[in-house]
Amino acid sequence: MIYCVFIGRFKEKKLQQLAADYHTRLKRLWPVTLRELEEDGKEIARFVQTKKDKAVLVSLDAQGQGMDSASFIRWVTQSPRDIYFFAWGSDGPPVEISRTGMKSLSLSPMTYSHELARVLLMEQLYRSGATLRGHPYPR
Repeated sequence: MIYCVFIGRFKEKKLQQLAADYHTRLKRLWPVTLRELEEDGKEIARFVQTKKDKAVLVSLDAQGQGMDSASFIRWVTQSPRDIYFFAWGSDGPPVEISRTGMKSLSLSPMTYSHELARVLLMEQLYRSGATLRGHPYPR
C-alpha cells in the first residue's frame, strides 16, 4: 500500500484541485491513501516513529536521489513493504524528525513549491499505475 503524507494544508486551490483529480484517477488503478498532518513537529515525529519499523519511509527532498519514471515504477512496485511518501511543508522537515532510515527522493533537480511537489508526486503515482495497467495515459 502507498501512503502520501502531506505536512500542512494546501493554500492554492487550483493545485489542491489538481492533486485531488490525480487521486481520484489513481484510486481506480491502485490504493493510495492521503494523509494531512499539521506542521507540528512532535505530532509528525510520533507518526514517523510508529511507521519506521513497518514500512519504507521516503522524504521528498530536492537533494535526494533522482530517478526517471521507469525506475520509479520498478521501485514502487517491487517494495515488499508499505511506502510512506512525506511531502514536507514550506519549511521542510521539522527539527524533531530524524530522517535517518528514510529514503530521500528528489522529484526534480529544480526547486518547486511544496504544493506543486504534492501534485508532481500524485502524477508520478498515477503514471506508474497507468503504466502497469496498460492505460494509454503515459504515451
